[in-house]
Amino acid sequence: MISLEPELAQLPGTGELIARERRETVSIYPELRILTWSGVMLISTGVGVYITKHLDDIGPLAIAAVIGLAAAACYAWAYWKRSRTAGLVDDYVLLLAALLASADVGYIEHHYHLLGNSWPRHFLFLAILHAGTAYFFRSRLVLSLSIASLAAWLGIERRSVDAIFQSAIETSMRAFLCAAIVVTWRAIDRKLRPATTLSSLFDHAAANLAFWASLILAAHDQTRLTGCLIAIALAAASMVYGQRTREGTFVIYAWVYGTIAVDIAVCNAIHDEIFITFYLLVSTIAAIVGLFLTHARLRRTA
Repeated sequence: MISLEPELAQLPGTGELIARERRETVSIYPELRILTWSGVMLISTGVGVYITKHLDDIGPLAIAAVIGLAAAACYAWAYWKRSRTAGLVDDYVLLLAALLASADVGYIEHHYHLLGNSWPRHFLFLAILHAGTAYFFRSRLVLSLSIASLAAWLGIERRSVDAIFQSAIETSMRAFLCAAIVVTWRAIDRKLRPATTLSSLFDHAAANLAFWASLILAAHDQTRLTGCLIAIALAAASMVYGQRTREGTFVIYAWVYGTIAVDIAVCNAIHDEIFITFYLLVSTIAAIVGLFLTHARLRRTA
């Protein structure tokens, strides 16, 4: 067999490609991302636990100042690295800064009640803050925090926490409203920034918000059928969109959320626990098989 490897090895930049083909080098980038994200989450959780246990010893003003300084230091690091070569850790340092800023704003509002009865509006402030930070640093991670803060503000504004779980229709409508805002935001972003890299994040956020809104309706007796039908319709749309754009995640959304909606509808009609258990077993297996077949077909047509 004729091999062109000696000639290829003499070309610049081909050594790494040959090593990968031989499986002599293996990328650990996904593992490093997971470890870095886990480290950020552990630090954020540790800060919350430490504050809870030492609130009386340290004092509220000192806690707020320390968290604020830590967030400012992380923001300063991200700004300093912005004009240099970006590394794996840099975006997660920015995420840590945003999480610390959120914790600081939430703690200040909880302790000092600066907004009074309008306390949910600190989520709106965080949504604006994180959105500005995300666009300045071009960070998808921080933009996801902005969307989460927006959803929290829309879900709680002018309502008590208990009321959120008592009115399925109102809660669902707020979730649908948030999804519509995200879709509109995506359209504006695409219009003003044609080279944007944030469209997929908006797509995933809007899809999940819409699916959860429909499942909230499906979880209550009065709106169960309507919620199931909406979820199934959204699953069909997600399947078509995923196959058209070759986005496998939307195919997963279609199978997972669609199966949940169908299961809720069927289990509501079946009142025998044995049949319900048997049906859930069969439907789960069918959904897994269907997901694998659809994913394999998607890869073949890619």
